[in-house]
Amino acid sequence: MKLLIADQEFEIQPGTDSMNVVGTDYAVRVVRNGNIATVYVNEKPFAVQLPQDLPDEGPVKLLVDAKEYEVEVKGRAGARPRPKTAAKKTSPAAAGAVTAQMTGRVIKVNVKPGETVSEGDILLVIEAMKMENEIAAPMSGKIKDVAVAPGGRVSEGDLLVQFEPVESG
Repeated sequence: MKLLIADQEFEIQPGTDSMNVVGTDYAVRVVRNGNIATVYVNEKPFAVQLPQDLPDEGPVKLLVDAKEYEVEVKGRAGARPRPKTAAKKTSPAAAGAVTAQMTGRVIKVNVKPGETVSEGDILLVIEAMKMENEIAAPMSGKIKDVAVAPGGRVSEGDLLVQFEPVESG
């Protein structure tokens, strides 16, 4: 894979949990929540706001820790077809659980139990590393429980909101 940074091209070799860039290994992991990807490089987090429609090729503007960068996408990894596997059954509770993708402080809660939300609606905002991260509803549904309050601290994996997904069809 090639990475273009400031008109300089680097050959990189992605691995399962590391990446080699010009002979130097970096531990890399990505936690994605909606259009926000937290990219950990040697456990240093970088909040990357992705565009709604990420092209397979071409120029893209990204916000990385609130600073805009223009990058060139060349055959993104997610564009490759994935082998088909047996569909996993998830319980309705698991399908409606929204968990924290980062450690931080809840600064705003936009929903209450009983409210109906649409996919993409902003449920709450978490401040992490001096950045405000909007947590969006992954699907439409009715709020069953809000497990956090403004001012509260959350850790990665903590339950934030539980909702009942709307059955399609």
